[in-house]
Amino acid sequence: MAVNQYENIIQELELTLKELENSQSENPIVGQCIQEEKKDVQQALHKVKTKSFGYCELSGEEIPFEFIKINPTIQNMDQVNEWLRYGKKQWTTNY
Repeated sequence: MAVNQYENIIQELELTLKELENSQSENPIVGQCIQEEKKDVQQALHKVKTKSFGYCELSGEEIPFEFIKINPTIQNMDQVNEWLRYGKKQWTTNY
């Protein structure tokens, strides 16, 4: 992982975490979504610290940067394949 390539994404994750920590909702469903998103962002930032950000948690292969830009909390290539399937995005890289 090239740190410079991810610098803006990491800054955005840090800002997002601060915003989520300040978010409140009386609606339990919205509150649960906020907590789940907060957990995902915290996990992504932890991966930055352990130098595993941008890599598949299952196979260890690097996740294409285009998908990290779309979803910085993406965890594995299965999630990339979901984006491909539901987003109808054409991708030529073999997984």
